[in-house]
Amino acid sequence: MNMTYNDYKFFLENDNNPFILFNAEKRIAYLNTAAEFLLGRVNKYDIYDLCIKHAPKEYGSKMTYLDLRYDDLSFYGITVGYQDDEYIGIRFYQRVKKMQPTAKELNKYLLTDINTLLETSISLVTMQESYDIKLMTDMDIPEFRISQNDFFKIMRKCFHSFAPGDKLHITLKIRVGESVHVKDRRYKLVKLEMMTQKKRSRERDREIEHLCEENFIDYLADSKKIRLLIPML
Repeated sequence: MNMTYNDYKFFLENDNNPFILFNAEKRIAYLNTAAEFLLGRVNKYDIYDLCIKHAPKEYGSKMTYLDLRYDDLSFYGITVGYQDDEYIGIRFYQRVKKMQPTAKELNKYLLTDINTLLETSISLVTMQESYDIKLMTDMDIPEFRISQNDFFKIMRKCFHSFAPGDKLHITLKIRVGESVHVKDRRYKLVKLEMMTQKKRSRERDREIEHLCEENFIDYLADSKKIRLLIPML
């Protein structure tokens, strides 16, 4: 049986790896479903610039290994290709998430009021260091299971990445319309964000990220902001 373009398009459309095809006017000629989610987090012109920067010098395709993070999406590489001067395409390779927890691992997660846990964490940290904190939280967030000890460790390391005396803006709220798949179930997400006007130290970002991964928390940080996406287990 001969396959048509539409047959191939089905597999591309349902690929978890984003694919975007640009024309010569920098307009999007095609994108799959995964790419639609990606473009909700990054400007299309930034993606086009990434295409041009990593395009092969001659017609064909070229794969490049890169550590790319766009909000809660993480990729380990891209392939850029073109066969004429009319179109150029880019495919992102999504980083595999950590394995799902076993029932034994979930035993360390206790039903917790995240607002109380956050306020306690702030109190513990500010006993040692002084910060000018502006806190905005959603008090209607229901209780959910979380490792309290690991949360305290994560928050302590996050706070210590900011300089003492910094003015910190901390927000805690439910991430509307998004969820995460953990142990055959989907859970809503809570977003905890810490922002400052001064630059923070990034020396321990990998250490914090590793601890977050062990607790199924998505970690994203730059020079002035930390964002945690916490599953409401």
